[in-house]
Amino acid sequence: MPASLSSWTRCRIWIPKPSRLCVPWLITAPSAALPFLLCGAGLPSLPRVLSEAKTYAERLFEYRSIGPLSPEDATRALVEPATIEGVRWEPAALDWVLKAAGGYPFFLQEMGQMIWQVAQGPDMITLADAREGVAEGRRQLDVGFFLSRWERATTSERGYLEAMARDGDGPSHSKDVAERLGRSLSSVGPTRAGLIGKGLIFAPEHGRVAFTVPGMADFITRRQEVWE
Repeated sequence: MPASLSSWTRCRIWIPKPSRLCVPWLITAPSAALPFLLCGAGLPSLPRVLSEAKTYAERLFEYRSIGPLSPEDATRALVEPATIEGVRWEPAALDWVLKAAGGYPFFLQEMGQMIWQVAQGPDMITLADAREGVAEGRRQLDVGFFLSRWERATTSERGYLEAMARDGDGPSHSKDVAERLGRSLSSVGPTRAGLIGKGLIFAPEHGRVAFTVPGMADFITRRQEVWE
């Protein structure tokens, strides 16, 4: 085997938006017998975006949806590292953080880290520890994870997000959002398109929109309560 094929060279390419140029190239690489493997990740709207970039592109890729962790896997993510360090979780403490994180891996990581830092120990994480850690973890998410997304939106886009937040994590009917804003469906179309283009919302089906990350609706609600 030639030396060039005996080992893999890894590279990571950031493609902010699949284009009519890059998608055909990715499709051609395997047929040219190139030792090329592509693994990609994107928002739930990725199949639609790819099909818009190249006709029938949705038939050329294998899609796997990555949702929240199961309760069992989320429990393992918290319990196993603590067990290695000789620390146990009170059942009520574990239930508290599992409910707060909703199975979202990054939330589990952030809240788990905060709980570990505030826990009094020496060998037990209590409900009081979990309450304090979750509250601090949520504050960290608010000033980083959520706020960075909120600040990417324009004033009109924020109004659209606030109208969506009334449905929780959604999805919301586009018509309902327009009515809450006191505008016609067509007049808010550019605002909706702008939010989709920024990756803040997506259209899971025709006539509906949803936030691309869980917990965004709660963040917006908390923000509104602070400013009212």
